[in-house]
Amino acid sequence: MNLEEIARLAGVSRSTVSRVINGDARVSDASRARVQEVIQTHDYHPNAAARSLASRRSGIIGLLIPREIEWIFTDLFFPQVIKSISSACNAADLNLMLLMESSESDEAAQRLFNRVVGGRYLDGIIVVSNVIEEPLVEMLDRHDFPFVLVGRHPSRDLSWVDVDNRAASRAAVEHLIGHGHRRIGMIGGSPNLIATLDRRDGYHDALLNTGIQLDPERYVSGNFTELGGHAAMRRLLTLPGERPTAIFSASDLMAFGAMRAIEESGLRIPEDIAIIGFDGVARGAKVLPSLTTVSQPVAGLGVEAVAMVQQRIELPGQPPMHRYLPTELTLRESCGCGIAASDLLRVEEVAARA
Repeated sequence: MNLEEIARLAGVSRSTVSRVINGDARVSDASRARVQEVIQTHDYHPNAAARSLASRRSGIIGLLIPREIEWIFTDLFFPQVIKSISSACNAADLNLMLLMESSESDEAAQRLFNRVVGGRYLDGIIVVSNVIEEPLVEMLDRHDFPFVLVGRHPSRDLSWVDVDNRAASRAAVEHLIGHGHRRIGMIGGSPNLIATLDRRDGYHDALLNTGIQLDPERYVSGNFTELGGHAAMRRLLTLPGERPTAIFSASDLMAFGAMRAIEESGLRIPEDIAIIGFDGVARGAKVLPSLTTVSQPVAGLGVEAVAMVQQRIELPGQPPMHRYLPTELTLRESCGCGIAASDLLRVEEVAARA
């Protein structure tokens, strides 16, 4: 079946059929309905190459995570983001191209730009990255190519969707302070990520707002890995002087490693050390004790990113869009919530034992 046959069966012109297939608004509702009925009845699928030539669009969105491949799949956050973006693209009848290579160097970014962007194989790109300096982002911005960041940019006015990492982290640490903790350590993420800096700043805000002096030794990087969280917690446990009575971890994955280190040392969670994570991954509800965490809407980030990049494609030249999605502090056992008061030592007694 071709466009002429569809036009004959629907009683419209060939150009009307073409407009319906390409989503052109200049078609009456009655004509659109007849054309769509014929298409569905005869299970017609337009030729993708022909549509691309006619519309000058490929119908393909690129998804770039400018990290090393091994790093992507050992993190619990990125597979969820990839899944949500893929689902949103399917719902929008878009194809998704996963760009599996690092673009951290200028040379790698230029090669990637020349190959898939310069040749216009893609209509737009979603960049799941909030690296302090990302060469490809600068190239996309300079060439006015449609793209959206998952994670805010620290200095450029670009389109992005994110959560308010600073405010969410501040609320998590304030919750620990509300339990009576004053010696609170933090396990931070990779130092070149904006999310790491924002979550660290939220930790600092909560302490300073309560009049608690910052102790640089109580902040240790875990690089967003479980092994890193384990190593960071071991270091915090061996600090000279008084050890922390509570920990805020910048990711759930690092929190799991920290919990293992705490248990290996013979200490109890939360009786000896309370802990809160960040991300809200499913595993946190299954560990013992269950992990209190900042839950972020990963699926919502993917859906919003796809909707934004579609708008950037359809309406070039529009001002950049910024959106924060809400987070939720999910209270479980590891912070001291959900455990009977008779089973939980007072913080003052724990501190005295340290």
